[in-house]
Amino acid sequence: MKTKTEQIFSKIYQDLKEEISQNNGKIFLKEYTIPSINYNPQDKDRENMYFTSGIEMELERIVSFFENKVYYKSYKDKYFFSNDLKLVQEKMLKELEKENERGGNKMEKTEELKEKLFEKLETELEDFEQKLKQKTVDEILESAYELTVKREIIGEIKEKNLDEDELKALLKEDNLLSEFYEDWRNSDGRLGEEISYTMDDTIDIVVKEYEKEKNIKSKESR
Repeated sequence: MKTKTEQIFSKIYQDLKEEISQNNGKIFLKEYTIPSINYNPQDKDRENMYFTSGIEMELERIVSFFENKVYYKSYKDKYFFSNDLKLVQEKMLKELEKENERGGNKMEKTEELKEKLFEKLETELEDFEQKLKQKTVDEILESAYELTVKREIIGEIKEKNLDEDELKALLKEDNLLSEFYEDWRNSDGRLGEEISYTMDDTIDIVVKEYEKEKNIKSKESR
């Protein structure tokens, strides 16, 4: 029994054979998706899938039957076949452009979320500083260390390479700056490099709670 990938290969061969035999000089373009282990490592059918290199070897064998009358190009798991080399090249480049555009949009969204996170933390810091101004000199001196640490936390968060899900989770968290501070204080850490590690632990906990809450809401909405 043929695997799903082998069935796709058979279809490609039959389709191309039909195009070449019935073609009267007309330009054709065929597109196929061939899932690979490289780009679909979590696929349930992974054990029956090929690596990209194996797919390309088989496709080279297929097109060789048509004596240089068929060309193909690919972008990730999309494969384009035509009797016009320029056409498949253009199609492949368009896919690349679309991917770059999607990546650019995602990057813009991530940058926007980062800015919101910085604003959130800066606002929490400003609130803390305003409350300090209402305290006595002794109370201000006692809180000076906390103020220094919180400023350090904001500096550290700006250096972290956070993804979209992490940013969304942190933005939903109330009193985030205080949470970072308390987790660091309870870890008996020191300022500098070690505070970054403690913050990573806090981020991990916040994200897990965010995903858990999201999954519960998803089940309730079904």
